[in-house]
Order: sequence, then C-alpha cells, then structure tokens
Amino acid sequence: MSRALRTATLLSLLCALGAAAAPRAEPAPSPALERLADALAQELRARHPEPPLALHVSAASPALARALGTLLAARLEGLAPVVLEAPSPKDAEALAREQGLRSLARLALSLEAGEVRARGDLLGTWVNFWSGRTPTRPPAPAAALARAVPADAPALALAAAPAEGPPAPHRGPVRLLAAPFAQLPGRTGALAAGDLDGDGRDEVAALVRLPSGAEEVVVLDAGGQVRARHALSALAPSATPPREPFGALAFQASPRRLLARSAAREAGEALVLGPPTASGEEAQLLPQARLEGPLPLDAALRAPLQEGGRALVGPELAWGPAPLRAAAPFVTAALAPGGGAPLVLVHPDGAASLYAAPGAAPRALAGLGAGSALVDVDGDGAPELLTTEPAPLPSPERLRVFDLPGSGALGAPRGEAVLARGRALQVVAARLEPGTGPRGVLVALWLEDGTTELTLLRPVAP
Repeated sequence: MSRALRTATLLSLLCALGAAAAPRAEPAPSPALERLADALAQELRARHPEPPLALHVSAASPALARALGTLLAARLEGLAPVVLEAPSPKDAEALAREQGLRSLARLALSLEAGEVRARGDLLGTWVNFWSGRTPTRPPAPAAALARAVPADAPALALAAAPAEGPPAPHRGPVRLLAAPFAQLPGRTGALAAGDLDGDGRDEVAALVRLPSGAEEVVVLDAGGQVRARHALSALAPSATPPREPFGALAFQASPRRLLARSAAREAGEALVLGPPTASGEEAQLLPQARLEGPLPLDAALRAPLQEGGRALVGPELAWGPAPLRAAAPFVTAALAPGGGAPLVLVHPDGAASLYAAPGAAPRALAGLGAGSALVDVDGDGAPELLTTEPAPLPSPERLRVFDLPGSGALGAPRGEAVLARGRALQVVAARLEPGTGPRGVLVALWLEDGTTELTLLRPVAP
C-alpha cells in the first residue's frame, strides 16, 4: 500500500470516527395532539373494529376536537374512517347507524393537570336483522378507551380558541392550564413580549444571566424557539451590581425595537432585529443606540434604579404627562396591555399601589407577589390581576387571578394555576397567534439547577 493510499485511508477513518463521536441534536418532540392520535390509533387498530369506522370527538373547544378528529382519521387508513358531526355521543351512535357505519369510536377530550386526555369507548353499530327495531349492539368490538399525553403550547392554543361567532365574556371562575414553552440556560432578570417583526404575533424577550456570569438578551418566536440573541458584554459593568439578575426589557412599536437594560451594566441598549446569520438558524439582534438613565419598564414607563445596586426601582417614574412618585421603591411594574392604565406597582413587602390613571391617587393593595401582570383573561375587555404568592419560598408556587377592586382590598381569587416547580419571578402576557383572541400568559420559573423554564398558561373553559 502506497503512503498516499495509507494517508487517505487514515484520514477517512478519522473522519468517520469524528462523525460518530459528534453529538447529535435531539429531535424536537412531535406535537401533543399528534402523539395522542398515534396512541389512540394504535389502540383502535388492536381492537379490530369493522370498517367503516365512525369517529366522534367532543371537547369544550370545537377547534381542539376538530384537530384530533382530523389527525386520528389520517392514521386509520384501511378502516375507512368517517368523522361525525353530532351534538352528543348518543346522537353519534344513531347517526353512525343511519349512514351504515359498522363501528364507532366516541372520545371526549379534556385538559387536566397539564395533560391532554382522551376518554371514551369503541362499539359496534351493526344491528342484527332479527332484532327488528331494537337497536342492539354486536358483542364486538367493545372497549373502553383512555389515553393521555403532556400538553404543549399548540394544544393549549387550540383549547383556548374561541367558538364560532363573537366571543362571549366570561365572568365566572377562571381556569388556567400550563404547558412548557421554552428552556433558558440561565436565570432571567427580565421578561417582555411584543411584536418585533410586524407579523401580528409577539416575540418573547428574556434577559438571561448565564452560569459563567455573562448576560445576554434572547428573543424567542411564538413557538418558543430561539429567534435571535445578543450578548451584553460590550457594555461596561455597573459599579454596584445586584447579586441576582435584574433589569428591564420593553418593546417599542415605532420604530420596532427592543429596549434592554441590565442592572449589572452601567447603560442599556436599543436593539433591532437584523437579517438571519449565515447559518440561517438565528437572526441577528443588532444594537442601534445606547440607553442612559432610567430603566425602560415599558414603552411608556421609565424608572430609575435605586442607588446601591439593589434589585429595586423607583420611586420616581415617567408615566403620562407628569412625573409619578411612587409611595415606595418597587420590584414589579404591571401595566395594562398596550401600556395604558391601570398601573400596579408591587413593593418588596408584598404590598402594592394601584393607579387607575396617570395623576390619580394610588389605592393600597396587599398580598401580591413579584410575578404580577395585568391581563384580560376572561374576554370582557378589562384586565385582571395575575399575581404569585407573596411568601419568599411558597411550595408550590401559585399564580392567582383577581378582579381589580373598584375600592378596598382584593376579593377572593377567581382562579389559580399551580406551578409544580421553580420560583416564579416574572409574568408577562403575549399574543402568540395573530388576531384579537385571548393572550397567553408566560411565567419565568427559576429552577434549582440555575436554569429558567418559561411556562405558558392559557385560559380555557371551566
């Protein structure tokens, strides 16, 4: 063997070993409804129903029921599936007989405890000639059906989709369901949502402190995937940085840009979304201007960082035509969607100040947590107050829903979401689908391993 041939063989072997050793990216999990449809299709086929097979799926959300019916029918080729539109499971059985369908699978969909659950039965609809008018059933197929998969953001979006026609305001109990949205490699110091590219859907921005101590701004798309990121290493460090990550993010509509300020830096930056990188995987987040002075708590709200580098802002704010002086420094500023009134400032001791409008006298509230936001979760046009527990380390963490009081203290909560793990410190509303439907609620949860999980909450029918 010549030296050139030996060299080529060795290089080929090394390349093969390198390729084998290179880590492979984990494939993204398939959507929850697709996994549920796969499991149900496998179980139905194992029961050997006689074709044609009728499918009837019911749910509080018609969009969720239609989606599963479509996915399930696509996986039952060979059984001649027919998706039935019937007002009830009993009506579906009569309709299946009328149409000459020999088997019927009836499924009721629900979202419970972070899962999409399907329960129902499989039965035969063929009527023996000798039964006359009595609607007897054959002995087979006959089975109980029950499958569940963890919910995800697309399933919650379908569950929250309004029924056909104008949405009706709901004044009863509020039910929030949770699903993972994104995982961030460090702890978040700020969270915001806004439309950065003009497509009618919000991007989600997070100020993240990495385990190395470096800080970056990460922009996620409406599906929770990283759209762009920008390191803050070019900014000089603050002389008195806070121990924990803390800062502010705000989206501006005109011009479209993201304002970012970390309390660990002496200044902030205005960032714009640039073209994709050469790899095509992420867009560039480009610095456009340097930000001095107050923290940008919102496109319409500014507040100075308290001297000493503590994770507190205020008490003077720029909101409305005249400066606003808060009763005390605060850890969270919650504005109504769009940056208008009302405004809620949450103070370090769990007390809060509610301002109905710029220049109005504040009303005192109590029992609020740092994770607070104003979101219209019931569709009546007025925001509700979403807030975590005021305790330093609640177990478990809860996000509660209150009506804003016209006077006096907060009333009883209209609903709550139990967050099974982590500490909730930032809460923000995000419009993840175009249109005027309900906003989702994103909660940043600090986990024990130093990372952050963004959890998406959706209001669904009780």
